[in-house]
Amino acid sequence: MSDPAVHDPDIVGQLVLDQLADAALPETAENLIVAALLGESYLADQLGGAAPPQRPRPTPTDPDDSGPVGTYLADIEVTGFRGIGTTATLNLTARPGLTIVTGRNGSGKSSFAEAAEFALTGDNKRWSERSTVWKKGWRNLHTEGGSCIRVRLNVDGHRKPATVECRWTAGADLGDHTDSLQFLGEQRTSVAELGWSRHLELYRPFLSYSELGGLINGKPSEMHDSLDGILGLKRVAEIEKLLKAARKDTDQRRRRAAEELPALRALLTEHPDPRARRAEEALAGRTADLDTLDEVATSGAPDDDATVVPLRQLAVLDLPNRDDLAARADRLRAALRHVGELAGTPAEQARALAGLLRAALAHHDNHPDQPCPVCGGRTLDEAWAVQARTQVRELTLRAEQLDAAHRAGHEARHALRQAVPSRPPVLTVDPGPDGIDLTELRKAWQRWHDLTADTDPAMLVELAPTTFDDLAAALAPVRAAAREALQRRRQDWQPVADRIRAWIDIERASRQAAIVLPDLRKAIEALKTIGATIRAERLRPIAAEATAIWNTLRQDSNVELDAIRLAGSGPARRVDLDVRVDGVPDAALSVMSQGELHSLALALFLPRATTAESPFRFLVIDDPVQSMDPAKVHGLAQVLHRVAATRQVVVFTHDDRLPAALRHLRLDARILTVSRRDHSQVTVDTGKDPAERYLKDAQGIADDEDMSEQTRITVACNLIRDALEYVCHERIRIAGLRAGTPFADIEDTIAEAQSDGLRPLLALALLGDHRRTDEVDVELRKVDSAAVRLVREVNRGAHGNAVPNLHTLVADGRRVAGRLSRP
Repeated sequence: MSDPAVHDPDIVGQLVLDQLADAALPETAENLIVAALLGESYLADQLGGAAPPQRPRPTPTDPDDSGPVGTYLADIEVTGFRGIGTTATLNLTARPGLTIVTGRNGSGKSSFAEAAEFALTGDNKRWSERSTVWKKGWRNLHTEGGSCIRVRLNVDGHRKPATVECRWTAGADLGDHTDSLQFLGEQRTSVAELGWSRHLELYRPFLSYSELGGLINGKPSEMHDSLDGILGLKRVAEIEKLLKAARKDTDQRRRRAAEELPALRALLTEHPDPRARRAEEALAGRTADLDTLDEVATSGAPDDDATVVPLRQLAVLDLPNRDDLAARADRLRAALRHVGELAGTPAEQARALAGLLRAALAHHDNHPDQPCPVCGGRTLDEAWAVQARTQVRELTLRAEQLDAAHRAGHEARHALRQAVPSRPPVLTVDPGPDGIDLTELRKAWQRWHDLTADTDPAMLVELAPTTFDDLAAALAPVRAAAREALQRRRQDWQPVADRIRAWIDIERASRQAAIVLPDLRKAIEALKTIGATIRAERLRPIAAEATAIWNTLRQDSNVELDAIRLAGSGPARRVDLDVRVDGVPDAALSVMSQGELHSLALALFLPRATTAESPFRFLVIDDPVQSMDPAKVHGLAQVLHRVAATRQVVVFTHDDRLPAALRHLRLDARILTVSRRDHSQVTVDTGKDPAERYLKDAQGIADDEDMSEQTRITVACNLIRDALEYVCHERIRIAGLRAGTPFADIEDTIAEAQSDGLRPLLALALLGDHRRTDEVDVELRKVDSAAVRLVREVNRGAHGNAVPNLHTLVADGRRVAGRLSRP
């Protein structure tokens, strides 16, 4: 079924073929690897003994092809998908650069990332690796009509933007969507026109938090597969898995005939049919005689079977047609009647007289005109001769008629006697075969024999019909019983014959399996070596770059990354990460924190996703900041900024640590804020810092008259305090960084101050020492005349106490936060 004209578009598969050329494998084992590379059906054909598959040729390269066409994200428009109800659009800058999309948990920010991933890949890693419950919530609850995702792209070499659209009708399931690609002003085509099928496997530009966690929470094999997928090397594992499954199945087929043979032999031993004995003989040797078994299974009962031959003889016993017998009797009756009509004619006397006259005429001819020599009387003259000749003719005719009548009667009687054959020898068997009672049939046949032997012809004519009828009546049940017995024997043998034929097929498959199993084992071992070589070669530059990224991400970590290796196979596959802790070799997973492992996963993802062979000039990373300590967030900011020099990097995060780190390091980035209102109305704003967002939310709470006063005061005061804490954090970090204080030390100081409340945090921000809380009010008055009252009332309100005027507190909070943010 292999088509030699088909090119292999699989880059990793081509690497396998390249390595295979130097593997020194038997040709039969090589053919198995090639077949597995082509697909499961090709491998099945090869295992079944088909001709070797034609090796695929690499896809011809265009000499003018300078590399993949680069693509950037222009915007993501979402309707009725995940956390987004009415249409919301995330506008992006379609060029290299860093964009941070922030928003609290539940704001709908991750819905943009998931929508883009689904539209461009047809899947979502966050769902595919979890239970189906995650997929069921794909449609937004506040959507009554259809759902739609539109991802607009800027493609190098095209003056017009392209739109990938994924659309669902109302009530459709997740898989029931229509996809299209359309360049502005042109006809719609298939998304496949982008030619991304293999690139999405090798250079997938999407990375979710769940994929980062795959290196941490999974089994060693899952960690291996996660890294293997990031490196785009799952194809090797798939080929190996296919061969191993074939080896297991082949080994089972090799043993299956031997496993089922005892049951077949037991069945044959219990069966009385002589064919079972022949089958046993065919199975007796070291190697079963399949030709003989096939003949036994397809043939009828043997002619020399003593139990079958009598039944066959009885089954074919037959009598003449009743009408034929009656016609024979009628012919005999007519002959007898004709003889009776001629009974008074002196035929014998006429025959004798005719003879005497012939003699006289002969004498006359020799002695004319002489007296009769017998009587000496009349002269035998010519007149006498004429008269004598006439008399001879008359006498001869009369004699011939009588002879013909007797002859017809004799023939008719003989024909009637021969109408029924002689009693067959099978009727002499007593008892009859298979217990058939032959007594009445023997008697009836004997009566016919006695009737036709010496019976007077007239009596024969009268008794023949009834005697024949009695014989036919006795034959019918015997013949039916014999045929039923033969059919029963055929039915009894058929399951055995079917079982023999089935075992023949199994045995032939087992023999073929025994032939190919050694080659399968060699192919698997060779592929392991090939896979290890390919992994090492492809991992080497990525590991080097990953190490460089890790060195930036790790910041104050005392963990140094050495070698990264994909090791083992099958259930024992794993990732070996060699690290040094304070210069001492150790195992990474035992010493690295969750944040460090997330950083490591990101360090492994970025080199592969940004390779020159990738057509994706964009990266979409969802929630990489989780579990990272503040120092690593600063390292992440530096890494992302460096990647953004050549790639469009879009990062989604639920907190402000990454935007804050970018501000602290004075790195350029576009900040977008996603907010969610009632009924899943999602909006995207630009440039608002967290303090402003907190105060805006506090204002919204203060204005919400549907909410109880107690709830409004508690929530709004907490939001105002969040804004004050944020600006204090920023003030402290900026001062510390300007003084050259290590970032980890700054964060530890902030954490220690904040654990005691807002006033120690203000003391640290205003006085540089969180213990100088007694001096805070003096410094607050320098900031704003209402600052002391604001802090006092906000603390009271945050704990559920009443405040004089909530709207005044929000206004004071906005003013004080603004002045605190300017050190």
